[in-house]
Amino acid sequence: MDTSRRRLVDKVGFFNKHAHTWDGERNDAMASRLERVVHTSGARQGERVLDVGTGTGVLIPHILHAVGSEGAVVAVDVSPEMLAQARAKGFPENVSFLQADIEHTGLPDASFHRVICNAAFPHFSDKRHALNEMVRLLLPGGTLIVSHPIGREAVNKVHMDAGDAVAEDRVPPPEAMRELLGQAGLVDVYVIDEPSFYLAHGRKPA
Repeated sequence: MDTSRRRLVDKVGFFNKHAHTWDGERNDAMASRLERVVHTSGARQGERVLDVGTGTGVLIPHILHAVGSEGAVVAVDVSPEMLAQARAKGFPENVSFLQADIEHTGLPDASFHRVICNAAFPHFSDKRHALNEMVRLLLPGGTLIVSHPIGREAVNKVHMDAGDAVAEDRVPPPEAMRELLGQAGLVDVYVIDEPSFYLAHGRKPA
């Protein structure tokens, strides 16, 4: 097994192990930050949104509030146990789930108005390839959001302290993230880097 494949297997094992307790520290402040993520994406009624690294589906209620019953959410995660937790929440029929690595979803080009990658980007071994795939899946004019609702420095410390498969997983600093988004062909690029909130925004040219 090559190194990249071994890292992926290790990460799946890590998230499977923690899936049943993942939602334990959610609170009103966290909910407000998740709402901010979706609001910044610009998601509107009737749109299709891809939730990359959905985990236990914490972002899905906020996306559904934005897109309504005429919209759709496709929630992707590599961990079957995380997806099992998300499915158990009983979301409506316009939410579908896909177990896959973002680099190998098999989804067609230009399928989504918005792609949101919340609390997952640090875990991608090849961040450039992951971004290119997310951009591929966006419709022209669509928005890509990469976010983390506890902030860059905080999450980097959490990962270092956790050790194991995520010890080296980092949220990129703003200048590096802006460069990555630009290299992926996005425009209107900006990064919000607050102590308790991180968000990178880019738009696929129309």
